Parts: sequence; C-alpha cells; structure tokens
Amino acid sequence: MDRKRPIWKSLLLHAVLIGGSVVFALPYFWLVGTSWKLDKEVQSAKITILPQKPIPRAVSPYLDERQFIDIEKPEDVGRHRWKQWMRTALEEEVGKVVDAWLDSTPDDRVKPLDQPVVRRELIQGLYKRLRTLLPYETWQAEELTFRRAVATTFKPEFVREAFEQSYRYLALGKVLLKDRNFKIYDLTSQRQIEGLWKIESGPVSIEPRTEASRPIGVLHYNFSQGEAFELSALLDLPIDYSEFKRLSLSFRRDQTWHELRVWVEMDGCLLKSASPKYIGEDTWWEVNLQKPSSDDTRMTARRYILLEEVERDSRYNHRNAKGEPQIKLRVRFSRSSQPEAYWAKGTENYRKAFEEVPFWQYFKTSCFLVIVNILGTALSCSLVAFAFARLIWPGRDFCFILVLATLMIPPQITMIPSFVIYKYLGWYNTLAPLWVPNCLAVNAFAIFLLRQAMKGIPRDLEEAAKIDGCGWFRIYWSIALPLMRPAIAAISIFTFMFVWNDFMGPLIYVNDQRLYPLALGLFSFLAGRENQFTLIMAGSMIMTVPVILTFFFAQRHFIQGVTMTGMKN
Repeated sequence: MDRKRPIWKSLLLHAVLIGGSVVFALPYFWLVGTSWKLDKEVQSAKITILPQKPIPRAVSPYLDERQFIDIEKPEDVGRHRWKQWMRTALEEEVGKVVDAWLDSTPDDRVKPLDQPVVRRELIQGLYKRLRTLLPYETWQAEELTFRRAVATTFKPEFVREAFEQSYRYLALGKVLLKDRNFKIYDLTSQRQIEGLWKIESGPVSIEPRTEASRPIGVLHYNFSQGEAFELSALLDLPIDYSEFKRLSLSFRRDQTWHELRVWVEMDGCLLKSASPKYIGEDTWWEVNLQKPSSDDTRMTARRYILLEEVERDSRYNHRNAKGEPQIKLRVRFSRSSQPEAYWAKGTENYRKAFEEVPFWQYFKTSCFLVIVNILGTALSCSLVAFAFARLIWPGRDFCFILVLATLMIPPQITMIPSFVIYKYLGWYNTLAPLWVPNCLAVNAFAIFLLRQAMKGIPRDLEEAAKIDGCGWFRIYWSIALPLMRPAIAAISIFTFMFVWNDFMGPLIYVNDQRLYPLALGLFSFLAGRENQFTLIMAGSMIMTVPVILTFFFAQRHFIQGVTMTGMKN
C-alpha cells in the first residue's frame, strides 16, 4: 500500500527546489538586468540587479536627484554614535557650505532649478566627496573636532563639481561634413549659435553658451506645453552635392529618453533618418548620417544611421546668393511616454549591437551550420549506431570500445593535426571544417546514446520486417529511425548547443569575416570594448536566448530521449 508523504516533507522538497532554482538563475537575471543598464549604472558603487527606472522628464535642464546616493553610515562608525549626533552634524556642516555657495554663486543655471532639490543633491554629493577626504581618526573624533574638520575640508570648487555632475541639459554642438575623400569640414565654425539654429515649432528656446572653448546651444524645453519641438539650420556646403558622404551632428544628451529624428534637405531631395535615436545618456555624442552606399554591405561596424529618401521636389534644392549649394538640417525631438522610455532603455544596448554589427549575415551562417550539423549528425551517427546495435559482424564490440575510447582524447590534442589536414584539403577559410566532419559520424557520444536507444527496440519488429521482405536499410529507415525520435531529439539539442556556441572552431578555420558565425561575429564586435559591460551582456544575451528557447520547447523530447536510453523491450 502506498504511504502518503507527510506535508512537511513535500513543502521542504519544494522549498529546496525553488531555492536552488533561484540561486542558479541569479547569474542569468544579473546578465539580463545588466544588458538593460547604462554604463554609469554598472560603474556605480551600489550593486543592483535591476536597472534604474527611466524618467522621461517634461522640463529640461534639471538636476538629477539620483546622481548621488543618500547619506549612509560609514562602516567604521558605530551605529549609536551615528544616530546620536554624527549624521545631524554632517548635514548641518555640509548644509552651511552648500548654502554659502548657493548665496554667492554667479552661475545663472542654479536659480531656475528647484532649490530644495538642489540643496539636498549637493549635500549628498559633498558627503560622497567627504568619505574620501577625511582620515579614519576624524571619524572617531569628538563632535566639536569632527564639525571643525568637516567645515574646513570643503572648498567652493567642490560644490561646483557636485553641481556639474548632477546637472542635466540638452545642447547642440558643431555640425561636421565628410566628403568622399574623407576630408572633414566644420559647417558651423564661422557662425554664432543664435544665428545658426532656427526654432521651427514647439516649446523650446536656445541659450548660447561656451563649453570647453567651443560654442554650444543649450535647449530649454517644456513638454507640458507641447509634445514635440523642431529646429532647423541652413548650412553652406564647401563641396558639390555629388561629393557628400556623411553628416555628423554633435549634441549633449540629458538622460530623458525622448526621441530624436533628423531630416536633411539637399539637392532637391528630402532625406529622413531610418531609425530614431533616444537621448538616454548624459554625455556628448555624435549622430552620424549617411546616404545608402557601398559601406552598407561591408562587414565592419556600422556607426552611422542611414538616410532614407522620402520625396523629391524643387523646394528641397537650397542655394545661397552666390549660387553655391546649401543643406538644410532639421532636428525634431518628440516626447516619450513612460512605456516608450522603458522600451527605449531596455533595447538601447541591443539596438547598438544590431546596428553596428552585420547581425543577420552572422545569423544566417550560424543557422546554416546548425541545420547541416544536426541533420548530418543524426543521419550518420544513427547509421553507425544501427550497425553496432542490430548487426552482427566480426570485431563489432572491439570497434565500439575504440569509438568510446575517443571520448577520452582531449580535443586540444587533435586540433593541430586536424588543421593541417583541412588546410591540405583546401578547406581553410571555408565553412567545410565546421560541418563536414559531423556528417561523417565523428560524434562518439551520439553514437553511444543512439546505440543504447536502438538496443531497446524489440527484436520481434525486426523479424516481422524481415518476413515482409525488408532489408537492413529498410529496417533502419522504417522501423529503427522512427522509434529513435526521442534520442535523436536529445542529440539534436546537444548538437545545436555545441554548434551555436562554437567559438574555437570558426576562430581557427575561418578568416573571412563574411563567413563568421554569430559567436565569432559578436566577439569581433565586442573586441576593444572590454569596459563596456552593458554591450557585452547584451551580446551574451543574444547568444543565449535561442539556446534557452530551444531547451524549453524541446525539453520533453530531451528528457524522454535520455531516460529511455538503454531500456529494453
């Protein structure tokens, strides 16, 4: 009689299973979360799995309240001492320094901002600086000594630096032109910002400023008065339209995740940026715009946005009074909703990977290798396994032992001999070494697994087929192969995971970037970006998603194929 398991044992078993799943899934959650972050979030002292919430602010410029973390107790300070007087003393003394700077600063950017927010943020920024300036002895001193040390440590430039770190603004910089001979022209060098950009529509104003000895135009906008604004600039071209190659617009982003679109009017044609950009960082950046050309088919990182032709009309043909060619640049910023901001931030790193890498070329190569290797492994290894499991011939068991013995040979030992053989055959820098061997039954593990599955097929089916006049190949094709579907599914999953993630094989045998599979192609994209962890995580995520989906959709066949291996009758 079956005994019912006590409920506490069932609860304990489920708790252990769920806890183990969470522990093993944490690295993957961290991978996904990091692929959604900005670089500065990864470099933050506070470690988090989930990224910061994107805030599509309606008003800019503004002060970012999340630049500095809240005031927290240092590790080498006692809890009672911190709560009793130290936190209060810190806020009071640092607050005096901030108030003095706010009252005396000539910076006109401070006054329009929310003053309580500015004060709180500057106090937090100075506290972060204080942690690195005060020695250990000062943190252990009495209250009066501590207050004096805090008051004498700070300088006005410390407050100004904290303000600069948390101040966010949208600004337009220079416009550069590159011709077909790769000569670069500054189209804005001889003009003032106020005479360069014209407000076409929307709630925005332009403030001329100088930053790092260069003129910029800071954009003050308020999306509560409108959903978009547009600016335009009419620029003289020092070259003919036929020599135009690329246009570069530099601008400072304010981390509001609003959408940016660019239109270009030149030579009687209206061109539009093929994809939008989002102002999600808080650094200077260049938007490179280029018409369709032979560069689009090159296997190099594409760091520009294509300009698509919208329409042709004579009103898009601009020339100055001297008859020299001109180009009209129109820039439009559109407000993003909260869901749009989430989407923009979550896909930022993935869009970079897809835009800068010939992803679909690499993807097609990987799919080709996966399909050919799965079919070749399944057919060739199942034929060999059928011979070992159902046919009787001299030396069969000894040959099977030799096949199993190859599992103990490290692949590093056969790497160089294999390379010499393939190069002698003329297969170097082709895809042949990556799929031909698997069509010749070189997978000893697959042979073993399929042989064990075939040994479980009843002999009665084989004998009945012989009575009906079937030969060995017909028995293999019509009886053995259909009954081995679970085992073949398991082998196919193993083969897919190996081929999809294979990096060493393509690295050794393929030198032409047009033949790169996805693993090697993403590696070449990430080379030189060792510090851009968010892009690395996005590339890793792209590689892992097909493997995870394949396992989830085929796990029933995978488990069935493994568990049925070796069962008889």
